[in-house]
Amino acid sequence: MKPYVVFAPGPEVLEDKRAWQGCPTIARTRGGRLFAGWYTGGAFEPCITNFNVLVQSDDNGESWSKPILAVYADTEKRIRNIDIQLWVDESNRLWVMWTHSPYYETSKEATIRTNTPWDYHREFTGVEAMICNDPDAEVLRWEEPRRICDGFLRCKPIITKKGEYLFPAYDWIHADRYMLRFSSDRGETFRNIVAAKKPQNEVYDETMAYEVGDKLCIHARTNLGYYSYAESLDGGETWSETTEYEKAPSTRFYLARLSSGELVYVRNISDTARTGMKVCLSEDDGKTWPYQLVLDTRESVSYPDLAEGEEGVLYIVHDRERDNRAHLNRETWTSKAAKEILLSRVTVADIRRGKLGEGSYAARVISKGGMDYVEK
Repeated sequence: MKPYVVFAPGPEVLEDKRAWQGCPTIARTRGGRLFAGWYTGGAFEPCITNFNVLVQSDDNGESWSKPILAVYADTEKRIRNIDIQLWVDESNRLWVMWTHSPYYETSKEATIRTNTPWDYHREFTGVEAMICNDPDAEVLRWEEPRRICDGFLRCKPIITKKGEYLFPAYDWIHADRYMLRFSSDRGETFRNIVAAKKPQNEVYDETMAYEVGDKLCIHARTNLGYYSYAESLDGGETWSETTEYEKAPSTRFYLARLSSGELVYVRNISDTARTGMKVCLSEDDGKTWPYQLVLDTRESVSYPDLAEGEEGVLYIVHDRERDNRAHLNRETWTSKAAKEILLSRVTVADIRRGKLGEGSYAARVISKGGMDYVEK
């Protein structure tokens, strides 16, 4: 195993050592085990000491383990390993993926008094994956991590009707186009598809894809006050012009097709800020969203991800006040941000009636960073 992948990591990854944490992801296995992951470490994001953690639940999300796995920076190659993403494929294989982000030899650890150190982001990124073939086993056994494709993966893959894996890993090389990665051999190799032209040279595309009949649809984040939309009628070879889908803040969302056929959409309630979180349901392939359920009404909530269970149960994670520059006292240089990872367990029926049913809950804290950051 690569030296930066550590099983049963030490106390440095525990909640009381986390000055910030966020960008969560969740997956559910065929046997009902839940896995969640997010990244943390250092003063905030980005920092050369950021790392990813993975936790699991064997009681339907009621309790969670300490980190069973941590993915640290590869200091030998000066690569940050960030933005963990989880996915369970059609064979019940658990994919734990993260993004490479190289940094310079001169890069220093971030501090709360400095501007965001963008020298951590260079011209090269790539996605590394580690697969567990039996994630329901008592003892988890993992394949060796391997780099699977170029780009920055921040959203879940899908399996197309043709049986191909589609990984929406965007990059900064094709700054004016959306990028998609397709695999016809279950993730062994990938080919790149240069998709629709972006409405701007956007850095954080965070693209999500789904199909409507023979049509491939993509939505992406922008900095223009809306989420974008484009479609292809030939499997990604040619694309429509990119249009505005709906007003939205510049942040990640979740949009995918459920096994029952409806589309599910998780996004901020506000159209201009990271305020509130809601889950929506569409029966007409995203033309309208008549069913909505509010999950959180607070400020500074972001980065939803979703896993589908049985009988219409949905597991949704998001973060709150992940950046410890929230509630920053600039006289004492201390911060008391919430640093929360939140889980909602709801059903499709809950969304249809617009309120929680028995056994459902919204925005329950499953992890809270315990270090009130103090800049010395």
